[in-house]
Amino acid sequence: MSLGQNYASFAIQFVVSIILARLLNPSEIGLYSIAAVLIGFASSMRDFGISAYIIQERDLTPDKIRAAFTLTLFTAWTLALVVALGSNYAAEFYHQPGVRSVMRILALNFVLIPFGTVPMAYMYKKMEFKYIALIKFFTNLTGAITTVTLAYLGYSYLSMAWGSVAGILCTFALVQLWRSKDIPFTPGIKGIRKVFSFGSLSSLITILIDIGQSEADLILGRLSGMSTVGYFGRAMGLVSTFDTLVMRALWDVAAPHFSEQSRNDHPMKQSFEESLALLTVVAWPFFINLAIMADPIIIGLYGKQWTASIIPLQLLCIFSLVKSPFMLMGSMMPAVGRIEQNLYQLLMRIPIRGILIFIAAPKGLLAVGIAFIISGTIESITDFIQCRKVIGIDLNGLVQSLHKSFWVTALSCLPSIAIITIGKNIFENKHWTEIVLSMLSCTAVWATIIYLVKHPIEKQIHWRINN
Repeated sequence: MSLGQNYASFAIQFVVSIILARLLNPSEIGLYSIAAVLIGFASSMRDFGISAYIIQERDLTPDKIRAAFTLTLFTAWTLALVVALGSNYAAEFYHQPGVRSVMRILALNFVLIPFGTVPMAYMYKKMEFKYIALIKFFTNLTGAITTVTLAYLGYSYLSMAWGSVAGILCTFALVQLWRSKDIPFTPGIKGIRKVFSFGSLSSLITILIDIGQSEADLILGRLSGMSTVGYFGRAMGLVSTFDTLVMRALWDVAAPHFSEQSRNDHPMKQSFEESLALLTVVAWPFFINLAIMADPIIIGLYGKQWTASIIPLQLLCIFSLVKSPFMLMGSMMPAVGRIEQNLYQLLMRIPIRGILIFIAAPKGLLAVGIAFIISGTIESITDFIQCRKVIGIDLNGLVQSLHKSFWVTALSCLPSIAIITIGKNIFENKHWTEIVLSMLSCTAVWATIIYLVKHPIEKQIHWRINN
């Protein structure tokens, strides 16, 4: 049910993005993106690792739950005040008064969120995935309906802010409806030191991840303007659909899988090489075909006002293709007791990528896309070096893991190339026809090639079908 909810929520968000692309202009969406990114840093801190603490704590007493609630309440309400007061400085920094309005509206979320954090974490602990899936689905649906309705009524970028608040209100109501009787309503301080200690490292890593994901928007918003943020965000949003459709499901199972392999003394080098083959045979064709079909996808989904997103989309696809072999490294390192490696990587890649984007931003989105490719190449090289150091993977093993995925990718993108080149005159202005035909033909070729080259994913598919 959790997986179904994930795809249903993606479908809702995807449809909303298409509608908003026609109701709002790039500058309006870019302005909201800047405010949301700034709020995102505070969101990374508000949980303070409380959810992870609740889930992993073996002896979870009422006192510990009260302590967790106290820490969540204090952190979130403090951040609400900081966001509200800091909105003036953010608006002045970006020369956009609208940033202030959006941040103050979104600050309301921090007032409500603490009342859902501990009960939701407890649901995860008890594996009550039915309730979790329903809460997430109705939260997304409520936010989507509110956002689209207000955008249609002319509320501009504020529609997305109020949509977010409506979603949190829905979460609050449903969590209270289904909360466990074991969750006390009152805060407490007994045992709070242990909760605080646990959350510190977890929060630091989360904040660094958010900075890495958001630094492009922050830099572009300051140096290039809101419309540039909007165009870049649209391209990044399409690239990120791979995370939503594929990686979220893999991340949920990768850490437990690698941990089990490590506990059973299974060679981690072999496990990681197997994951490389399975991941790249899906990721590489996805990003290559998305890059080839960027023109009809952008115009067909969002309209001609978003054509400036085409080149950034193509370059970000190359960036993602380069990065994709090591997407599961973050799950591997904690499994082998080396979580600090993830921290080291973040501390290195954030300044490197930030400097490259800062240099490229005044030169336009083409330069920013190239900066991402350079950064991604450096990051993948360092990822490989760390994997070699920790689990012993070598260049020969890397090539052996990836060579079949390469041939599958090279051949499965031929239909898209034919549609864009040979079929250009045939499908003129029929963007949806191009998109659907590309998806069907590339999928058919992909399935045929993995069978012919006997790719490892073939066995996985057969196993899934038979079980």
